[in-house]
Amino acid sequence: MKKVTIEQLLSWAYSQELCKVGAPMADTGHGFSAAWSMMSEVAALGTLIDRNPNVYGVIPDYIAAAADPHPDAVKVGEAVRAMQEFGSFDYSGEGTWNPFPEWDDDLGLIAAEVASVDETLRLKGERLNGRHVVNLVTRHAILGRGPDWTAERPTVRMVMKSGKPAWFIAKKGRDALNKVYHYEADGFDKKKQRPMKGAYRKHELSTSIRGAILSRLDWQLWQDALQHLHYDLSGRLKSNDLLPFVPDRAPWARLAFRSTSSQVIEKG
Repeated sequence: MKKVTIEQLLSWAYSQELCKVGAPMADTGHGFSAAWSMMSEVAALGTLIDRNPNVYGVIPDYIAAAADPHPDAVKVGEAVRAMQEFGSFDYSGEGTWNPFPEWDDDLGLIAAEVASVDETLRLKGERLNGRHVVNLVTRHAILGRGPDWTAERPTVRMVMKSGKPAWFIAKKGRDALNKVYHYEADGFDKKKQRPMKGAYRKHELSTSIRGAILSRLDWQLWQDALQHLHYDLSGRLKSNDLLPFVPDRAPWARLAFRSTSSQVIEKG
């Protein structure tokens, strides 16, 4: 038996074997005519158009369809498809997720944006369900690599208004039910041309980190899916033997460790 990692097994199944499922040569029983028709289409248009993915999310390949997919690849495809039934994947304890430990966050701006995205994810749930994870595994099996989790720390700047640093003030109000609520208002007194008493300035990130947050979430979901598939497929394959797998859920944490270590060395 061939010893492979779970990543290698997925890449082989999706790039070389599962593309044989659903191709015209395999399905029509008229392989030669189907192949000739598709070759004519390529000659005329330079490409194939309107090709739909098969049940495994792979575009059928009429050239590769001369043989059936390997039984191990079919087991892989079915194991991945079965994850669609998972109601929800979790990535952290609620309110404790820190996908950027390597970034300083003295003002809490990064934590605030992470909390905002976290709340949206938990309310909507699309990115945590089984269907998203199946698409994630399929896409990266075809690409042969995992999600890109690298990110640049955005700079911090003051919130501006009309080209100048803005002032804000916290106020209270009452709603139609006479309940007190808090809100933020313009803290600059236009008549006196000065900040109001108790006014303050605010800072913001220079660029949104929502994309970076979702990329690191996808990495963690991908690692969890690999762990599940490794457990599900171990001992069930005929020609492949899975090597041990330990999920690497936060490779970016090593960046924070190296940064801290270098600071300690410099101080020493």
